[in-house]
Amino acid sequence: MKNFYHRVLSGGIIYATFLLMVVFINSSPAGVGDKLPVVTAEAIAPPDPLFDRVVARGIELTFNDRYEESLALFDSLVQAYPNHPAPYFFRSATYQNWMSSYRFNKFQKEVEENVQTVIDLAGKMLKEKDDPWLHFYIGAAYGYRGFNRFRKHNWLGAYKDAKRGVGNFEKALLADSTLYDVYLGLGSYYYWRTAKSKFLRLITFWMRDKRELGLKQLRFAIEHGRYAPNEASYVLLMALFNEKKYADAEVILEEILSRKKTSSLSDYYFRGRLVAQSGNWPEVETAFRTILNKIENYKFTSIGYQVECKYWIARAVSEQGHKAQALQIAREAQLQSKQRNKEEEIESIIENFGQIKKNLEKLIKELKKANRKSVGS
Repeated sequence: MKNFYHRVLSGGIIYATFLLMVVFINSSPAGVGDKLPVVTAEAIAPPDPLFDRVVARGIELTFNDRYEESLALFDSLVQAYPNHPAPYFFRSATYQNWMSSYRFNKFQKEVEENVQTVIDLAGKMLKEKDDPWLHFYIGAAYGYRGFNRFRKHNWLGAYKDAKRGVGNFEKALLADSTLYDVYLGLGSYYYWRTAKSKFLRLITFWMRDKRELGLKQLRFAIEHGRYAPNEASYVLLMALFNEKKYADAEVILEEILSRKKTSSLSDYYFRGRLVAQSGNWPEVETAFRTILNKIENYKFTSIGYQVECKYWIARAVSEQGHKAQALQIAREAQLQSKQRNKEEEIESIIENFGQIKKNLEKLIKELKKANRKSVGS
């Protein structure tokens, strides 16, 4: 869990922070969200009655790493509807996705302020009208706030927010069973609460293993959600990678790429990680050099991400037989790692920075040994 909870919808995944936080506690009893509905193949969730076109456009921009354009769109929506929670939610989600994709932490204050506005506005409106969309937005907002409390080790506050978040998702389904986008959150919940229970064994030992249900719900959100397919695809991709189902993860990645004109940082990252499993080292090198070129001179710096890219580049170069060059790259990464300020960055999707440094140190030892043998022979 400590290696995973910082992501989020790696590069362009709306709601991801909520989805990955709620895994640590069983916050709702079996009920409407503890199963899959039976629907026709063409069934799609209904549109948001007010914001459909703008939200769809904003999500599409985020999906393609065009975060500033997406923010401008949602800023205009806030100006037009200052008393509705939805624009604030999507603005906070865009900030979080931007930070997660590039792994910097500059807009944390903006995320927290917008999330609190969502909770306040939606809570006020729910007192006047029991609207499933309001439950949907407030549920996701509680998840964002709970995630931030979890990162700050406020366990009780995080638990309460997780419970409120899942509870509101269930209420949304009870009010409108066709709001299929909710299964993005529920599917992630049912998968990750069990998948990471080893780390959380003191509070999760009694839980039934519902990972398969979670995976099915994520697939359902991809096939039947209106706004969730892009985000649910990345969450499912991460879950399949975690399960070591690399071939299945490859299929999901190809589905994602088929819906895009250009690849995002997250696409390159998962491509690199997946082809590493099959030993396609030239493609591993290409993927991580592409990421490095995009982030090295970016206006918001992430030293940790650069170091991880250089680790994979060095390893790929080494596997292609260029040990001396690989050692030079790895040493450069190790030296650069000392410049990292963890308070300004977000962790890697799969390993935290501590593990990345250990992997780098191990690679350097192996390369030094290989080079000594080469010189001595």
